[in-house]
Amino acid sequence: AAWLPQSREIAWPVTVQHLVSLGQLARGGTGDPALVDAALARMGLQGYRHRRATELSGGEQARALIARALAQDTPLLMADEPIAGLDPAQQIRSMQVFHSLAAEGRSVLASLHDLGLAARHCTRLVVIDAGRIAADGPPGAVLTADLMAQVFGVTCWRAETESGLILQPLAAL
Repeated sequence: AAWLPQSREIAWPVTVQHLVSLGQLARGGTGDPALVDAALARMGLQGYRHRRATELSGGEQARALIARALAQDTPLLMADEPIAGLDPAQQIRSMQVFHSLAAEGRSVLASLHDLGLAARHCTRLVVIDAGRIAADGPPGAVLTADLMAQVFGVTCWRAETESGLILQPLAAL
């Protein structure tokens, strides 16, 4: 399994390409350059490959670390808040990457606080409240007005569209 922690500290001034290739160390080396290239492409970082990772913006660093996890080419990706701090377009693109991994038969387990993005891009949600599972199932069945109020303390606007479920928190209770 590939693990992407919430902490995004990049300690060494290595190139983005080298950082992404470090994801393959668990495979016994820097492995397959094609996997590194594919991970860079998936995260839109081809033009950044020769830049120092420590000189990137916070969002660019987050995308480079996602690419490092993708370069591991594992059947399971576990990620803790992988889209936190990304701009909206990059959040959507990252969620599309995760969705495409699932479509390829890989599993993605991610903790997310953006329930709108989770509603639109995830096939299954497990909502945890006080260390217990409060709901488990498809987004449309899980993200109800009652659950949003009980677990998250918010009212929300919700619409089923051709593009999927749209969920927008409106007010704190």
